[in-house]
Amino acid sequence: MNVLNEKKPLIVLVGPTAVGKSAVAIRLALKLHSEVVSADSRMVYRGMDIGTAKPAAAGKPGPDERSGVVHHLIDVVDPDAPFSAGRFKVLAAAAIERLHHEGRIPIVVGGTGLYIKLLVHGLWPGPEADWALRERLIAEERHRGAGHLHRRLAEIDPESARAIRPQDRSKIVRAIEVYEKTGRPLSDFHREHRFSERPYETIQIGLRRSRPDLYRRIESRVEDMMAKGLVDEVRGLIEKGYSAERPSMKGLGYRQIVGYLNGEYDQGEAIRRLQRDTQRYAKRQFTWFNRDPSIRWIDLSESEGVEEAYQKAECVVEEQIKLQAIVGA
Repeated sequence: MNVLNEKKPLIVLVGPTAVGKSAVAIRLALKLHSEVVSADSRMVYRGMDIGTAKPAAAGKPGPDERSGVVHHLIDVVDPDAPFSAGRFKVLAAAAIERLHHEGRIPIVVGGTGLYIKLLVHGLWPGPEADWALRERLIAEERHRGAGHLHRRLAEIDPESARAIRPQDRSKIVRAIEVYEKTGRPLSDFHREHRFSERPYETIQIGLRRSRPDLYRRIESRVEDMMAKGLVDEVRGLIEKGYSAERPSMKGLGYRQIVGYLNGEYDQGEAIRRLQRDTQRYAKRQFTWFNRDPSIRWIDLSESEGVEEAYQKAECVVEEQIKLQAIVGA
């Protein structure tokens, strides 16, 4: 038997935000009698439901959007608790292992590229998060001005600095943290590891739509979030004592509403900023996933919804499972 096919199967569904991934993943899980593992860095936070477009579970207001399918890595920590990619990998791997033990194919769905990469290609053994160091670095930039940490990273690890956007403070802080803890640049570790573990026999499917269609869907989603009570959700989190400086509160759907609640601009401007920033995020997601040649892309027209997307995804899954069976025979 081909050694690759001795690995356990894993279905991974990716794509930009608002493309329709969650609904398709649920349909696949129902078809395969399996469960969903979320690879979304924002859905891990409890109480952050509307702004993360978290599919509602039974017992919550509104319809059961999860259709009774068990979802892992949703509502894991409170908004003020730290949560790292390394912890995601541990928890997701445990859920996947249990499903494999039960003879089921896990379905991973999400738009956080790093999380997907860790599952599909492995995780290099880097140092654990040092939250005191991270807070000191953030305070250092606050004191010295925007761009300070990126300039510092360019001095100690030029390769990582070129690969990380100056606005992506979390990745910049992590890269500096690795250097501070190990004395070696992050780019050195990445070259050594090459993310080539490939622990699973993965079927990767990507959903994509034309940019105008996707942008319209994003605008509609933001309007729906506002109608569902996004402002009240954010206000409630602030009243519970969750600081606007927490990473969770700086995410899409939260920092824009915080600015409105602080009187920096009106609600119309908050909506415009959230739509604009979400569209920019979707563009970055597509750029990230488009670099992976192993993803089988499914192009959806404006008229194609969940049912059409599911049928196309199901065909890809069945085709790949049959192919793996032939190769492994």
